[in-house]
Amino acid sequence: MADDTNKTSCSSEKPFERLRQELDTLLESAWTQGSRAFDTVRGYAGKFWTPLADVVETPELCVVTMDLPGCDPQSVEVSLLGNMLTVKGDRTAAETSEKTTPHRQERPTGPFCRSIPLPAPVDPDKVVAESKHGVLTIQLSKLEAAKPRQIKVEIKSAATESSAVS
Repeated sequence: MADDTNKTSCSSEKPFERLRQELDTLLESAWTQGSRAFDTVRGYAGKFWTPLADVVETPELCVVTMDLPGCDPQSVEVSLLGNMLTVKGDRTAAETSEKTTPHRQERPTGPFCRSIPLPAPVDPDKVVAESKHGVLTIQLSKLEAAKPRQIKVEIKSAATESSAVS
């Protein structure tokens, strides 16, 4: 008997798997966006989409990487309020002519808005955003108070403590 656990299945073969993936996307939006998730749910029926993102923290930076294929980097808005990073934009549909007949259109288009809570306080004056090959990378420098520090531990001997008491 063949092992089916490693087979990749088409979403049309397993509609419940596709439904689970869609629900996971909605729940992830609720988890990461809080009350703003209602905007996602309302817009979801109208092909509202949420770009995928990674958030990585180093001792000096918070780095957010977001997939924005097909988005004009000039039309993407990046804003920071406190520790909440918000990225807004719009992905337009590919132009079609009267001679073409679409048979499948799975890539979502339209406006998006993604708010991401940052893991540490950042300096709003030290934010760099760049787009390359459809991937937006935002580097946010941490505030000095949020950076790790080495604290020297002083070693006292019992003899120095007894002389300090007298």
